[in-house]
Amino acid sequence: MLFVFLCTVILTGCNDEESNPLRFDQSVDEDNTVDVCFPRSEEDGSAGAVTILGGDGNYTAQCDNAAVLKIDMKYPNAFVLYPQDWGEAHVTVTDGTGASIVLKVVVYQSKQTLTVGYMDVLITGGEQLTEEQLEKLREEALATVPVKQAGGGYRMIFDNPQDSYSGTLCFYPTKMDKEEEMVKGTFIVNSDRNEENLWNYRFQLEEKEHTLVFVPYSDKKTVTKADVLPTVALLEDVTGQIPTSYPGVEVFTQQVIQRP
Repeated sequence: MLFVFLCTVILTGCNDEESNPLRFDQSVDEDNTVDVCFPRSEEDGSAGAVTILGGDGNYTAQCDNAAVLKIDMKYPNAFVLYPQDWGEAHVTVTDGTGASIVLKVVVYQSKQTLTVGYMDVLITGGEQLTEEQLEKLREEALATVPVKQAGGGYRMIFDNPQDSYSGTLCFYPTKMDKEEEMVKGTFIVNSDRNEENLWNYRFQLEEKEHTLVFVPYSDKKTVTKADVLPTVALLEDVTGQIPTSYPGVEVFTQQVIQRP
């Protein structure tokens, strides 16, 4: 009877371990991989916490690449990720029984691509101008746009570890990824954007700065129910850049962004 009891206890213990294996929570991919963007906008550089489940609850965690990732076991069952650089790192979690599990952390570089579908010009205060004068203003305004034909655009690479809102700008005047035409510059995105302060960019290209505001775009055509995503454009005030000027008239270029 004692032998049967001991066997029952052992089998029950094995079943408990099998039913509650050491694992990570659902924020981690099925292959125990998590992607983290760097640099981050949080002041402390953190990229969230990973929760540990199962095992006996006595967890320790170690990272194999402190140059890319640092971790802090802030909680009994969770550790916080602090990306340091781009690359890969592995976090090994071990419980009190010696069971272990490995989390692969891929620290990737954030990029944003803006492909221009077409260019437009917005003129305000020009009600008294003739159509010929308006057309002349449109031509002069379009000449200030860096992109010279539909399909060109900008790729922003957030590669400044000291400032998560700036980096390298790759500019393509006629076609995205046409590398022989690519011009490099820099960009800054405003960090204080809200409902009143719209998202804007400052592009530095070939010794010229462009201040562009990300705004909804409308060509005054009827919007259908199929237009779930709003059309947006990069709006730039070019009034001071064009040779022709009229009192009270303001001229803006609109680089309409092509939907993916």
